[in-house]
Amino acid sequence: MNVLPTPTADIEPSPLPSRIALVDVARGLALAAMFVFHFAWDLSFLKLIATDIAQHPGWRLFAHAIAGSFLTLAGLSIGLAHADGIRWKRFWRRLAVLGLAALAVTAGTWAALPDGVVMFGILHCIALGSLACLAFIRGPWWAPLPAALLVAVLPGIATGAGWSGLQDSIEGGALSAVWQHLGLGTTAPDAVDFVPLFPWLAFMLAGLSAGLALARTGTGKGLRTRLASVGLPRFARPAAWAGRNSLLIYLIHQPILIGGLMALIWLAPGLTDSLRSATVEKVRSACVMECRMTRSAEVCAAGCNCMLEALRRDRSQYERIVIMGQGGPGSEQAIADASMMCFKPAPSN
Repeated sequence: MNVLPTPTADIEPSPLPSRIALVDVARGLALAAMFVFHFAWDLSFLKLIATDIAQHPGWRLFAHAIAGSFLTLAGLSIGLAHADGIRWKRFWRRLAVLGLAALAVTAGTWAALPDGVVMFGILHCIALGSLACLAFIRGPWWAPLPAALLVAVLPGIATGAGWSGLQDSIEGGALSAVWQHLGLGTTAPDAVDFVPLFPWLAFMLAGLSAGLALARTGTGKGLRTRLASVGLPRFARPAAWAGRNSLLIYLIHQPILIGGLMALIWLAPGLTDSLRSATVEKVRSACVMECRMTRSAEVCAAGCNCMLEALRRDRSQYERIVIMGQGGPGSEQAIADASMMCFKPAPSN
């Protein structure tokens, strides 16, 4: 009879313990907060509200809190799932899905917003952060905490006055883009979503430490058992479902939100134009100010109103030139044609 221990190197660890539904609820609530922010951002981007959401301090803080919650929950989930041994198949499958989703976000923003393409957003951060977490899973539960502190303070150290020479040499060299996208540069890429490893990986590492503590320490195991046994009231079940399907929801929600708003703009221009009156008024005021250098106030007011109405006849041109303040194919010619139609030549001195 063979009494030697069976080799375990190629055997997957024991089945996962019960899923903690409250973690799913927390992720679902983070998704709800993300919906609120992205809906406000879309309204601002399409000039349906006057507030610049991307630059507003309160909204930026809200966005940072949402990103931090997602990253913390990602680290927590890794700690809970792999504390008893890394489940390699599960890990690589999840990483592959995250990587493909991150590439989809980059491709989508490159097609829709080439000036704000996402090269390193929150999905990119979670994917690479998951690899970084591997270095700590086999260690004590508290090991990720000092690393999290270092990650959090390193950007400030790297951009400090004493490191200006290093910054100049790196930012002027071949590794400039990599350095910048790590979050260690003095400037950030012009992107609609930028979540670099430094300092954001600190949230994942803190969450990883919490997950390992729940799985390994006596107090943590007791708390985990109690959390896993909590039954969800009916009203919390949609949040839990959303939390379990967070990646899919993340990928599809923004095309639906911004696509719906853009459809509303085209189907109900009268309604949306009234919401964009502040933007149109800025364009009108700029037109009048430039015109007043050579013409009377009455002529300028009439001419600028005429010019806006002329541009409005081509909806796509009107969107680009008047609302979004952008150029595009034929924009200069459209402005020249409207100007020639609405303004008589200025009297010569």
